[in-house]
Amino acid sequence: MNIELKYFTGTGNSLKVIKTCASVFSGSGNNVKISEISTDETTVPESDLTGFCFPVYAFGIPRICRQYLQGLEKFKNLQKVFVLITAGDIDESGYATQECEKILSKKNCEIIYTDVIQMPVNWTTSPKPPFPPSKEEALEIIVEGVAKTQNIAEEILEGVKRKHSFNYPKRYSKIKFHWDYLIFKHLGIKHMWRLFNVYDTCNGCRLCSKICPTNSISMIGKKPIWNSTCEQCMRCVNFCPNESIYQTQGGETKGRNRYYEPGFNPRHNDHK
Repeated sequence: MNIELKYFTGTGNSLKVIKTCASVFSGSGNNVKISEISTDETTVPESDLTGFCFPVYAFGIPRICRQYLQGLEKFKNLQKVFVLITAGDIDESGYATQECEKILSKKNCEIIYTDVIQMPVNWTTSPKPPFPPSKEEALEIIVEGVAKTQNIAEEILEGVKRKHSFNYPKRYSKIKFHWDYLIFKHLGIKHMWRLFNVYDTCNGCRLCSKICPTNSISMIGKKPIWNSTCEQCMRCVNFCPNESIYQTQGGETKGRNRYYEPGFNPRHNDHK
């Protein structure tokens, strides 16, 4: 069976999940290809199975993922698809799986499986908990997430069909949930890039600019400047060697844990 796997990741969680799927699939004798999404692409190669893995950003999928899915041409033949979402809390995955299903259902796709895998939080600039865990706590979460992913991949190969059910986050009222979801989706994400700044410890090394997955950081002199394509993926914050990046209006990062999946190196083509 030929299997095509596509992903977007900020600090490595979604890549870890999709690579875990690939390991299970290839271990059963299937031909598997992994690649990162690009909004320049309008087609996915025809295959026996296509899988997508994206993170949750404010109860939905990142804009780049939404734009990518919406920009795909309709499959010529009915395409079997599964969607996996990574989240710091499964109950806070919001509309992420539903968003993907809604778009893909119009692309001649049969969505056979959707689920959410808990992975460590990476939102270091969050004004309130949850914050990124310690390295020890993160490793425990990753181990559990990988085990769940392996089980999911095995179920998919066995022909099990499953859909993730929407849940309101326990810490939110329904009104507050919808307010935050709509405000971030239609207004907040367009302006949050303006909150990024650097402490005096920034030495202008340019790493943040080099590893940004959306090319949203430019260097003006020796200072990084963000722009409106920023997805708030937190890669720059968590990989900064001097821990210099923060956000104004409550996004201080001094003394905070940093997180990225230990095997993830955005400076290399890491999906092979």
